[in-house]
Amino acid sequence: MPTDPVRASVAELGAAYRSGELDPVAVTQAFLARVAAHPHGSLVYLRVTAERALAQAERAARLFAAGVDLGPLQGVPVAVKDLLDMEGEVTSAGSKVLAERPPAPQDAPVLARLDAAGAVFVGRTNMTELAYSGVGINPHYGTPPCALDETRVPGGSSSGTGVAVAAGLATVGVGSDTGGSVRIPAAVNGVVGLKTTDGLVPTGGTAPLSTTLDTIGPLARTCADAWTLFAAMAAQPYAPLRPPRERLTLLAPTTLLTDDLDPEVEAVFRSALDLLASLGHEVRVAPLPALAAAPELYRRYGSFASHEALALYERELSTRAGDMDPRVVSRIREHEGRPAKDYVRLTLEREALRRGFWTELAGFDAIVAPTLPVLPPRIDDLASDEAYFRYNALMLRNTAPFNVLGCPAASVPCGTAAGGLSVGLMVVTRPGEEELALGLAQQVVAAAAVQSAR
Repeated sequence: MPTDPVRASVAELGAAYRSGELDPVAVTQAFLARVAAHPHGSLVYLRVTAERALAQAERAARLFAAGVDLGPLQGVPVAVKDLLDMEGEVTSAGSKVLAERPPAPQDAPVLARLDAAGAVFVGRTNMTELAYSGVGINPHYGTPPCALDETRVPGGSSSGTGVAVAAGLATVGVGSDTGGSVRIPAAVNGVVGLKTTDGLVPTGGTAPLSTTLDTIGPLARTCADAWTLFAAMAAQPYAPLRPPRERLTLLAPTTLLTDDLDPEVEAVFRSALDLLASLGHEVRVAPLPALAAAPELYRRYGSFASHEALALYERELSTRAGDMDPRVVSRIREHEGRPAKDYVRLTLEREALRRGFWTELAGFDAIVAPTLPVLPPRIDDLASDEAYFRYNALMLRNTAPFNVLGCPAASVPCGTAAGGLSVGLMVVTRPGEEELALGLAQQVVAAAAVQSAR
């Protein structure tokens, strides 16, 4: 039996439920009490959905008692990012302006899938307004601090979900990733995050940032838990996460992804490469010029998020910009006034880049890189716009190109820097190969644990 249900894995909770050692209602009550008692609980969760959570837990308990097993998520507490529709709740996406909209009439498709799988929705987690920042600051509702160092940013935009999972305020969580918004808070808070293949998990019923790049993905404390949540989100039959085949060929690109690394990040990343080699994988360190093409597209034509958010939120920007985060407004309006042909060219050149990228990488199974080139900054250090935008660009630099490419990418803790801060390793695979990304990441975690125990 798990000694602490709020720190148990999905599999541990499931085993305890099925043996009768734990009850979903009691576990849900424990999570709700933990959130209420946590010093930053009201910053992590914008709204705790206790009534629905207890109703879901009671249903899970009744089904267990009747011998009905919905699968591994039955009775498991889940944190939900505030941009996904939940029946009867307002989808504010971290915004005061959107908070004035009516409640959602039904669950977003991905939440409907999780509800059908028996999950328990603890509440709606804080986030950067409209999901447009890799830092994670919210001037309207406050900023949930990093779970590993309360002076530092939580990473965005799925800030509350990352902190909730790391702090034991949910077993697993749902986030979104448009430029790194699952992987960044995962790396900052020392948990696992998965950016999913474009279109694999439905984005209907969400407050969009970029209709081209938005993806929904899991955050969890283990790769196995991330895989379990992903399978339900993607409506795939569940099977345990499989390790990769014996030997992989991995590319650690020097282009862009290792430029000007923080010395501590670089040291941990080099150790991770050595660890991968010790597992029998071939690791090649070499340039990858195609990676520079993604940011170059944005420099020439503007970004998808700016173009599309400007169209999506034009009314709010024209009438309520003063009630919105000025830094988010600035980023949305960054490419205002560009001709429509720039957006069309951006779309066409992105498609060409995607078609050719993995062809250029024939012979490689995956890409490995630091998730973030820097350690998370202190919240107080971002008072000036100059510092905020500089760190925001740095925190998005390594993750955003893979949103342009549309492929899956996992971030997994691979080592610790000074002060107990976590350093994330990003594993990128071809579209549809989420299991390979998480399976390799799981190998790294297991090998690192063995190494540290010696």
